[in-house]
Amino acid sequence: MHIAIQENGCQDDEIKILDTRLPYFYERLRDMFIQEPSEVNIVLVDSTEEFSQLYGEATDAGAFLKGNTIYIYKPSQFGIATRVQRENFYRTLYQELIYLFYMTNKNN
Repeated sequence: MHIAIQENGCQDDEIKILDTRLPYFYERLRDMFIQEPSEVNIVLVDSTEEFSQLYGEATDAGAFLKGNTIYIYKPSQFGIATRVQRENFYRTLYQELIYLFYMTNKNN
């Protein structure tokens, strides 16, 4: 399991414990799928401008997957820059991680 998190200076409480919550969920996914991704990159995004530039157009989604990288707004932007509320930050992140596992298995 190789997970890289680019926090980009984010000090939100959810991110402070991300390194303990994420591996637990990852292990559960690994048990459900035949193959796991070779790497997982998570990039926390600060602004709607940066998110739109990375996504390719304006959107109010909270996260998206490109290759093995999950781009997700920092938790404090949920409910402000997104239609998804802050309390659903982990659900959004986990949803993208499930999709990454799915795509890894679908393509192999």
